[in-house]
Amino acid sequence: MSKFNKITIIRRFRKVTISALLIGCSVAYTPAFAADSADDIDSMIQSQQQILAQLTQKKSEKNSKEILNKIDFLEKKINAANSSQAVADLSAQVMDLRAKLEDTIETQERMMSLLEKLEQERKDEAAARKVVAAQARDLGDNYREYGSPATRNYLVNPGGQGSDVSYTQDAINSQGNSTMVFSYSPNQMYKIYCRRGFITDLAFKKGETISYVGGGDTASWSISKTNVDGVEHLLVKPVVETGTTNFFIATDRHTYQVIVNSSDWYNPMVKWVYGEEAIQENLLNKAKEERVVTGTVNAANLTEMDFDYEISGKGNKPVMVFSDGEKTYLKFDKMNKKQVPIFVRSKNRKEMSLVNYTIKDKYMIIEKTFDIAQIRESDSDIITIKHKD
Repeated sequence: MSKFNKITIIRRFRKVTISALLIGCSVAYTPAFAADSADDIDSMIQSQQQILAQLTQKKSEKNSKEILNKIDFLEKKINAANSSQAVADLSAQVMDLRAKLEDTIETQERMMSLLEKLEQERKDEAAARKVVAAQARDLGDNYREYGSPATRNYLVNPGGQGSDVSYTQDAINSQGNSTMVFSYSPNQMYKIYCRRGFITDLAFKKGETISYVGGGDTASWSISKTNVDGVEHLLVKPVVETGTTNFFIATDRHTYQVIVNSSDWYNPMVKWVYGEEAIQENLLNKAKEERVVTGTVNAANLTEMDFDYEISGKGNKPVMVFSDGEKTYLKFDKMNKKQVPIFVRSKNRKEMSLVNYTIKDKYMIIEKTFDIAQIRESDSDIITIKHKD
């Protein structure tokens, strides 16, 4: 092999080697993802990315120097006419470079996978917070949510794999916040944190009454209760510096299994939301309101009520129409299953207009008086109500 060919091989290998090193550097500087530094998880992700980039950069610089030094050494060997050894060394360097690049890529892929997992956990926690906040709004609880929803941190004492029975809601993630809100379940436990010299206030559902409180270690804990505006409060504080026990609390509606832990921080206030139970109660109260009698009549007595209306047409006709001077009431034996449009023409008006109305019991209540009204059930079924002059 001529000296010219040897030098050409060295130069080509130098180009290939430098290109590969540049590729390795570009891989090292590729960011895994842009993390939001709003909380501790985001800060940790950001820190891990920086460490990964620094380590990879240092490794790439070191590898680059080693490869370039070896190329200089090989050029000297070429000049010394030791071509066979130079070619063997070239092959070995190519294989070593390839292995180092593969190792760098594999390491970065593992780090990226870990960072993506942490990012997904952060998103899941944020989604859980939104669900709890939306549930609280739907339940109509008059409170502002402070802190975070219950975590899935399991206790050493009851243990379990996260089933409905063994799952323990833990208030540890409520540090720094005033209120911890648990989601009530009769089969679950609730862990709270108390501090010596401070009171933790447990507020129960409005209207329920505490009938029994029992504890595993009552000598180390001070317990008292009070009632404020129909809401039972249980006030708990530790007497000793450290200690853990459980309380069983029974009311006329629910039972609560609470684990209390004496710590260097505490939950000032604890309360519960009641899921489907509260939704059903809200629906029941709304149904009761809808069953209230049609409302107060503004006329002082029946002699002032206006019953002078004529009813004609085809369809489901009202059996009675009367007015109290402000509203007009249409009574039916049987209400329509679907809402129908009602058009009215007021006194001294030439055109009819669509009006809103409410339905209570067997009454349609129109929030105004009129000279003529039409209930249009269909194109052929039109009921006309006319006030007599």
